[in-house]
Amino acid sequence: MRSFARKGFHAATIDDIAAEAGVSKGAPYVYFPSKVALFQALCDFWDCELDGRIEAALTGLAPEERRSPRRVLSAIILAVGEQVTEEADTCRVLMEARTQAAYVPDVAERVRLSQARELAGLEQVIQAGVTKREWPPNTDVALWARLILATLHGLMAEWHLRPGSFAWADVASALVRAPATRPRSIGEAPPDGASQLAEPNRHDAGRSMS
Repeated sequence: MRSFARKGFHAATIDDIAAEAGVSKGAPYVYFPSKVALFQALCDFWDCELDGRIEAALTGLAPEERRSPRRVLSAIILAVGEQVTEEADTCRVLMEARTQAAYVPDVAERVRLSQARELAGLEQVIQAGVTKREWPPNTDVALWARLILATLHGLMAEWHLRPGSFAWADVASALVRAPATRPRSIGEAPPDGASQLAEPNRHDAGRSMS
């Protein structure tokens, strides 16, 4: 993890990794058939650690909070922020994996499967929120899930460039409040409460701009 985080996928060699671990040059091959396999294993480690962190966050919610998809989504986003903050090296490997997916087929497949799983989980939470009327009935569930995931990936990179430059609690608050909605047809009335749920309060917007 340290070797990949410090040098990047291509520059780090198995010899570097073995030296960092204090083992012989051939020892890594006992456990991993290639550098790509080792790189993928670190991405799997990130997913497992994040899953555990999210599960712990949801377990820590009060029963009434767990019944609120809006509160569940907020807890998930906060758990991602904690993971990025506390597992900086692994996060750097994860971000590079998304770049290397354009060039390394095995990494591409790993990233594709991980993203599909993440999107499915987000869509499930968002759909539950629509059903419970916590978000507007015309919420575009698939689009909003993609926007949330893309935002989180972008903010991971921003955090490593400028650690502490924003608060993950503010991110969670913004993402659970403003869903992407399907455009209404001409003359169609907005759903009950949709304008309040889908659009930020003007006074809040003014304060954030100031």
